[in-house]
Amino acid sequence: MAPSLRNRVQHEAYRIVFLQLAGVVLLALAALLLRGTISGFSVFVGGMAYGLPNLVFVWCVFRFVGAQQMTQFVAAFFFGEMGKLVISAILFLVIVKYLPVSLLSTLVGFIGAIVSFWIVCMWHFSRPNTTRD
Repeated sequence: MAPSLRNRVQHEAYRIVFLQLAGVVLLALAALLLRGTISGFSVFVGGMAYGLPNLVFVWCVFRFVGAQQMTQFVAAFFFGEMGKLVISAILFLVIVKYLPVSLLSTLVGFIGAIVSFWIVCMWHFSRPNTTRD
């Protein structure tokens, strides 16, 4: 696969994750304004517990995007997804145990990160894309 096409695929994958992280920040700002500092911080770190491993997942998996690298892509996807889930769970537990957070707000941030990823993906893949020509 040409480096320019690989760069476009990687760029789109990173863009989706950064939009997800922006959704987490907006949710945290809303919690900060509506519920206070602890709630805003809790939502933010809860969202980052899922968002940051997702960023690492994209970095690991989308190195392999060519047809010749399909086996490597599938293996990286499988192990990357497993690693993302394990790291997310560990981060969530560490946050709840060691940081002064509200458990409910942290869970809202974690779930908000997951939902914002779905929303960004639905938006991204449902819009007409003129750059694929």
